[in-house]
Amino acid sequence: MVLICAVLRSHVLSINPNKFELEVEAGPERGRRYSVEPAGARIGRDPSNDFVVNDPSLSRFHCRIYLAGDGQARVADLGSTNTTEVNGAPISDVALMPGDRIVIGDTTLRVLGDAPTASAVITADAAAADAVPPTRAPGAPHGEVPDLFGRNTSVADAATRKHVSKTLWLVVGLVFVVVIVVALIKLGLLDRNRSNAIKGATLPALEIQYEKVEATSSNIFRYELTLLGSNLTARVDSLADAKHLVKEKQKLDVSILGKLISQLESTGFLQLENEYKGQQTDSLDSHDLTLTFGARTKRVVVINRVMPEAFQKAADIVETFGQNTLSLASLPVSPEKLLELARDAMLQGKKYYDEKEVSFGNLYKAMKAFEAADVYLETLEPKPDFYQDIVGGRSDTKKLLQERYDNSAFRAEKAIKIEDWQEASRNLQTILESIPDREDARYKQAKIKKLDVERHLKPNR
Repeated sequence: MVLICAVLRSHVLSINPNKFELEVEAGPERGRRYSVEPAGARIGRDPSNDFVVNDPSLSRFHCRIYLAGDGQARVADLGSTNTTEVNGAPISDVALMPGDRIVIGDTTLRVLGDAPTASAVITADAAAADAVPPTRAPGAPHGEVPDLFGRNTSVADAATRKHVSKTLWLVVGLVFVVVIVVALIKLGLLDRNRSNAIKGATLPALEIQYEKVEATSSNIFRYELTLLGSNLTARVDSLADAKHLVKEKQKLDVSILGKLISQLESTGFLQLENEYKGQQTDSLDSHDLTLTFGARTKRVVVINRVMPEAFQKAADIVETFGQNTLSLASLPVSPEKLLELARDAMLQGKKYYDEKEVSFGNLYKAMKAFEAADVYLETLEPKPDFYQDIVGGRSDTKKLLQERYDNSAFRAEKAIKIEDWQEASRNLQTILESIPDREDARYKQAKIKKLDVERHLKPNR
């Protein structure tokens, strides 16, 4: 019976693709109306929402109204603080009927309907029932419950019987399909992941809202990353150095988003609890991440404590995605943290440089550490007093590394000419260990030559 009711409900809501309206019945903006387009709409306090409601009790991104694949109107909560209610009951994602009341914060929205189009109402079955008059006969009673688009549901008995019969057959067919699909999955004959990969275009829509706040007695740093549709926006605010930065990129490649969805789903983020809080009170270290995969939404907040592993993975993926896409590595990091990271990288570089004779690869590691320190300070002005140590260390290691490469490459070439394959192999191996980056041209050349040298050595072994 529950399944039949659900199908009947979705059938009523899917007969017309027109937009519908929401009216504010109660709240600060009482009387206002919003028209929901087929693409759906996001509701909340943040200015980037489709419908911005000036209600302090709302979350920045509170809920989303959308049309499902079958045309059914639905509302989904976006991990809001005060939840979303429909007809007095908290919901996560539920279908909407005309007259339903959506409560968000102190605001109540009532679902209205819009007049249907002829193409949306007239079906093959309806066309066959020409005997049914299109208008209400004089004195006939009005229907009590209109559908989502304002149509009277009290019609002639013949049309009603046809509609109910068609719906019952739809229910029977749906139950049969569900039973078959479940059986195939249990038998291992249907791979759901493979099915999604084949469809490609049916990848769930991904939306991201990520906010990181680091507050101390000397500064408040806030980083926000928002992905809506194919548009990515990052905002940075730093009180100490009066930095207010906004970077945006539109129309992202769909293939990139598909890969991002796969990475985020594999982190275990959706299985986390909603909130993790620590006891620290003299500062604030807050991470707030909301991920929406189609109709599934999960919001997790971590305040003043070590992030759970799954959250850390998801946050790292989101931050890295933002850094790479917007081409600014230091964007999500506060100035204090950048100074700390730069100083640590510089000290690590000096350590590797001092131990350059211990291992061939230490000089390369020193160079990369100095380079990382330089990147951390890229957006900071003025530069710290240890910046010159970073610049000098990077230059010295790069120069010495090239000298060692030139020396080993010369020795290897000389050995090859006189067919001293053992000596050539040793020097080429030194290059590979000194420059372990497989994308470096010097590494690639040494690797090719070593493979050829090894071919000459094989008969002697």
